[in-house]
Amino acid sequence: MTSPRRLADLAALAGATLAGDGGIAVERVSSVEDAAPGALTFAVDEKWVARALASPASAVIVPRSAHAIARGAKTLLLADDVRAALAAILASFASPLPHGEFTHSSAVIEEGVTRGADVWIGAGAFVGSGARLGDGAILLPGAYVGARAAIGKRTLLHPRACVLDDCVVGDDCILHANCVIGADGFGFVRVGREQIKIPQLGNVVVGDRVEIGACSAIDRAVTGSTTIGSGTKIDNLVQVGHNCSIGADSTLCAQVGIAGSTDVGAIVTLAGQVGVNGHIKIGDMTIAGGQTGITSDLPPNSKVWGTPALPIREEMAQKVMFRKLPKLFEQVRDLMDAVAELRKRR
Repeated sequence: MTSPRRLADLAALAGATLAGDGGIAVERVSSVEDAAPGALTFAVDEKWVARALASPASAVIVPRSAHAIARGAKTLLLADDVRAALAAILASFASPLPHGEFTHSSAVIEEGVTRGADVWIGAGAFVGSGARLGDGAILLPGAYVGARAAIGKRTLLHPRACVLDDCVVGDDCILHANCVIGADGFGFVRVGREQIKIPQLGNVVVGDRVEIGACSAIDRAVTGSTTIGSGTKIDNLVQVGHNCSIGADSTLCAQVGIAGSTDVGAIVTLAGQVGVNGHIKIGDMTIAGGQTGITSDLPPNSKVWGTPALPIREEMAQKVMFRKLPKLFEQVRDLMDAVAELRKRR
């Protein structure tokens, strides 16, 4: 259990302004629903301020704009961005990662490994021949680094994360449990009835500050490299096919699937279960809503939804019309009956 934190210290850590007693110590951070005495809770926008203030929490992080309506009710941390302040505070409560020079006796380190300073390698981890481990890299138990692979400085591999032969991961990355970097791309050619495997001889290159979620797979290229740009965040259960290029600072949410040789630009957001055809280009700053099917190129700054992908307003208009179809059908049937009745009277 972490030790209590003084609100004055947390405010300084988060870049927030303290309004109230900075000497109050809190033991944890809680949602409004779970708040109790000794907890710090938060209101991400002004709609949640009243509920947060009515909770039993000892203090509340609120938007700076809410100071007037929240003044005097509780000790407050006034933040320009509540989520950013919350992230900084939660980090101080998180359990520390292992650090410093260490290799568990059950780890396997093959010959020719280049190892930086303060590398921590846990039980059952494997590092293949000719691999490179940057300063401060952490391989938790069962992590796998293939031959000639490179792991950047301060990069963290969770249990069973795999970086396969010849793949490169940059600095300050996080690879969650059971993600696989560099599995073979899904490449086959049909000869008669038989499917013949196309050798996948390329690799994967992951930039700096990338986070890849549990059970996600980034396939190696046929030739050349599959690339993930610096700052990109990839959720659990995401598939990126061979020879794809994902731009910097993009976001791929859970169950996104991207077929091979697709170019995804920078600062692109693909929401949950978006599917992307191969050999297309998605422009920078594009946003695709959940379960969108992207089948052709999209220009920069597109905002799309539906299958096939349409501009969001157009897709919403079509969904509204679709919901009206039963009533429209009844009206058409009534008109047809009326026309039939008129014909009878002739």
